[in-house]
Amino acid sequence: MFKYILLIAFLVSTVCAVEDDAHAHIMRDYKKNDAHGHFEYVYEVDNGIGGEESGDQKSVHGEFHFTTKEGTPVKVVYTADETGYHPQGDVIPTAPPTPPAILRALEYIKTHPRANKKHEKQ
Repeated sequence: MFKYILLIAFLVSTVCAVEDDAHAHIMRDYKKNDAHGHFEYVYEVDNGIGGEESGDQKSVHGEFHFTTKEGTPVKVVYTADETGYHPQGDVIPTAPPTPPAILRALEYIKTHPRANKKHEKQ
């Protein structure tokens, strides 16, 4: 009997958690846009989701944040310009370092150019 009560309590708490996000309300919503291409906006929801961004026709910078279902806070700060989108945050994966053997091979190739191009297929 106790197992069933725990199961029912778990299901009710899960449904309540889902309904909290489904019934989230906007606490803050600000938008500004001028006639010269400059803009700015900010939003904040009562469930912990939020963000802000500002910029113009050439570059943008901003951030967004939320909390995962496991309770982990996530925040990403970014810029975007003619060189691309540049996010920064703990959740952004990073490439592993290049192994030393590969670095040595690349250096060898760079310092020893091909001397004879007759053997290349045309």
